[in-house]
Amino acid sequence: MTSSHPVWATNTPKHVLTVDGDTTPTQTWVASNRKERNTGLLGTDSLDGALWLRACNWVHTFGMRYALDLVYVGRHGRVVAVTTTPPRRLCLPRLTAHATVELPAGMAAKLNIRRGTVVGTERRR
Repeated sequence: MTSSHPVWATNTPKHVLTVDGDTTPTQTWVASNRKERNTGLLGTDSLDGALWLRACNWVHTFGMRYALDLVYVGRHGRVVAVTTTPPRRLCLPRLTAHATVELPAGMAAKLNIRRGTVVGTERRR
């Protein structure tokens, strides 16, 4: 059985990603507690959307089956770094980041997310 959303979450996320104040169609799951952050995307074969990890300034991709774009977000939603990371890597911490957004590889560029962009989440309507 394949999964394209976090195994701890429901199929339909409650949020969408915003980029520079504009709502995108990118469905977003928000991991807000330690168990959800620690599990992250483990057990998935792909990601159909984004995973917002609160209180997280570094991640690893051990156990992942696919590459990810990692967007490190500062205190007020401003992006401090964007990187694409293959599976089985330990990523460098970003000390000024207060959250990390995980996206399928290439999605950050499609959404025009780069250093200095302001990202956030908005409740689905």
